[in-house]
Amino acid sequence: MDTDINDTTKSAAHFFDAVSSTYREKYSHQSPFHRYYFNERLEKALKGLDLSEKDVLDIGSGTGNLYDRVVAQWPSVRFHATDVSAGMLEQSSVPGERTFLGNAYDHDLPVRRFDVIFMLGVTTYLSGLELARNLAFMEESLKPGGRVVITFSNKHGLDTWMRAIFRMPARLLGRKDRVLASGLRLRTYTRREVIALLGPHLVVDEVDMHNHTIFPFGSLLPDLAIPLARHLDRWRASALKRWLSSDLLVRAHVRS
Repeated sequence: MDTDINDTTKSAAHFFDAVSSTYREKYSHQSPFHRYYFNERLEKALKGLDLSEKDVLDIGSGTGNLYDRVVAQWPSVRFHATDVSAGMLEQSSVPGERTFLGNAYDHDLPVRRFDVIFMLGVTTYLSGLELARNLAFMEESLKPGGRVVITFSNKHGLDTWMRAIFRMPARLLGRKDRVLASGLRLRTYTRREVIALLGPHLVVDEVDMHNHTIFPFGSLLPDLAIPLARHLDRWRASALKRWLSSDLLVRAHVRS
């Protein structure tokens, strides 16, 4: 069990350490669609929340983009962050005394109970054992009525299928700075699987869809892909919309 967790964590840490120095650029003006997608995820993750004077934990915080958005809107927030990549944390503006290297469940954090826990863009790189341990940690580490926001890669998305097709050609081209060519094992989930996984630990309030794109057109044709993604986001939930969405965003709360 521990071997599976350690190997997966080391692989993810090694990859993100290697790309950490340029990671922010990927989601800036260098890549219009990535910037749009990343900001859409932050906006949806924060929807309906008031984080003033709240204790917040960001699991897999990366370079701290969520922190930058949160602290600008709620300066009184008490924000803590964990990540398995030292390189990513070095690029973050989260205060050093509130960042923790490694898995959240391995730390004796200064705050024992949180109002909100985020885990965005992380589950794709977690083994089943790691995900289960993180979900148990969340259940134990939330205040009564505490909430979580988690994203998952959508197994039923056309984008997922296209990435699977392009995975081997990408690796042959040697772009090891890209997730697709990294050799990391990527996990995807259906809506039903997500609800079943969270069920023993948390009460699922909503499963939203986001990042309405199909690889590689978001990068190749951003001027077309971004307006189309915005249009799809306004659609009502349906099987077709789920098929055209690459990610699932889940809001849940801890049982009383």
